[in-house]
Amino acid sequence: MDGGVQMRSGVAVVKRVADETGVSPMELPQLNETVDPDALDDLLESGDQSNRGAWPVVTFSYANQRVRMTADGRVTLSDSDELPAIDDWSHVSDVDVARENDTTVRVVSAVAAQTDHDRAYIRSAIADTIDLDAVERLNGRRRNGAPRSGATVGLSTLGYDVVVRPDGTIAAGSTLRRLKRVGGNVLVVGAVPDDLVDVASTSLMGDRGRDRRRLFALLDRDIDVVYTRLSPEDASTAQVVDYAATARSAVGSHSTVDIGPTPRIAAEPDDIDGLEDAIDSALRMITAAETEPNPATIRLCVDSLRPIVEDRDVEVTERFLESVCQSVKAVSALGHYVLPIERSSKTVRQLEALFDATVELRVGESGAEQRWHLHESNYTTDWFALRDSR
Repeated sequence: MDGGVQMRSGVAVVKRVADETGVSPMELPQLNETVDPDALDDLLESGDQSNRGAWPVVTFSYANQRVRMTADGRVTLSDSDELPAIDDWSHVSDVDVARENDTTVRVVSAVAAQTDHDRAYIRSAIADTIDLDAVERLNGRRRNGAPRSGATVGLSTLGYDVVVRPDGTIAAGSTLRRLKRVGGNVLVVGAVPDDLVDVASTSLMGDRGRDRRRLFALLDRDIDVVYTRLSPEDASTAQVVDYAATARSAVGSHSTVDIGPTPRIAAEPDDIDGLEDAIDSALRMITAAETEPNPATIRLCVDSLRPIVEDRDVEVTERFLESVCQSVKAVSALGHYVLPIERSSKTVRQLEALFDATVELRVGESGAEQRWHLHESNYTTDWFALRDSR
């Protein structure tokens, strides 16, 4: 930022690489050899930022550096041989669209192949996210006809992630699948009975029998929920941070389930700071024990957030959640946090921006239902059945 004027995206890249490498900007290759600088500016600076959220993400190689740029103005550099997440999204697959069409038509076609929305609606939704004309120009040939090495552009819209590669190929895949494959943080809300929360949590903890490492942070739920949501075999390998133990000991209550091997109690903290540290420590220990850790192998359930939101002010709650969410992302885990109140409540509205998604639960006319709110792309799914996989 200089004098209140935001630095143009192309200039920001050159300056960032120059600062990182200690080379004068004048000695660096022309950015125009890699991407169209004007198109890069238009792509990352146009439109309503509040509506576009985190997208697009642009990645390319420049001056032996891997550059990652986001709509919020961040420029991240890494080794040129390191593959950034957007280039390694395992949940997307190539979509067979006509190569003779321009980029706008091909991106719309790729999303249309995944959804039931009509093309006009899809085009409008994408236009709210990125400038597709700028994508077309970004990797186009230079004025002298020379090709550019180009950039990969990623975006999320209507519940799907889309990748536009320099060679013009397009891949797409479900955003929900990305969360479950690479990890993230999910808020589970809804004034529903505990048994419906158990069903939703069971799904988020991963299929039974799969190679998962599961951690429960229990704030006001009994350790019995571990057995309710997991098979006996999976429950025996789970770990528990039992913040609720202090409250139970005060009233003399205890678990009523006795079905064999019990989960390991990792910690029994008695204050918020201790709970935060215990979750972080348990996640790190689980990760350290993995010989070949894979994204989203570790699953965390925090159930529920009621004691914190009822006994602490919103600033304390936000600091706690920011810290735990960061710990989850640091080990590429998938965490979900139960807050059994209506999504329309002031508390949920204050907190849900801290999460990648919100799962809203209700009892509808046809039974238990859920819908997902994907915050990165400002997209909400339709209501669909909440099925018990236990």
